[in-house]
Amino acid sequence: MTEDSPDPLELIRKSVSGHEIFEKFDKFVKSAQDVDFDRLFEDVDHTDYSLGDWVEAMVGFDEWLEAEKVESRPFSVMVGYIHCCTMVVPQTISSPNLKVIVIQSLTEFGFDAVSDPQL
Repeated sequence: MTEDSPDPLELIRKSVSGHEIFEKFDKFVKSAQDVDFDRLFEDVDHTDYSLGDWVEAMVGFDEWLEAEKVESRPFSVMVGYIHCCTMVVPQTISSPNLKVIVIQSLTEFGFDAVSDPQL
């Protein structure tokens, strides 16, 4: 991000439908770096989903991790997982809810936040 770039959190705040969603998102994103936000914005741009949809999916992901008692919140890995979820969605007239897709994938396939990435 450059000096002229808008604040990533401000862009995210404007994209969500309610203050509660942003607060839930903000609580675990504070450790994210600019490069993580760059990846998020780039991935959003390559899908049919809005930034608000992605934020809602991230919050759902966080809630799932909390229910599974997973402490780690690897922001960029979570973004990558959501991006993969967008790639397996069949092309239809209306896109299914991204948060629902992510939760279904997490339930079916799980998420190991502490494993080494596979090559």
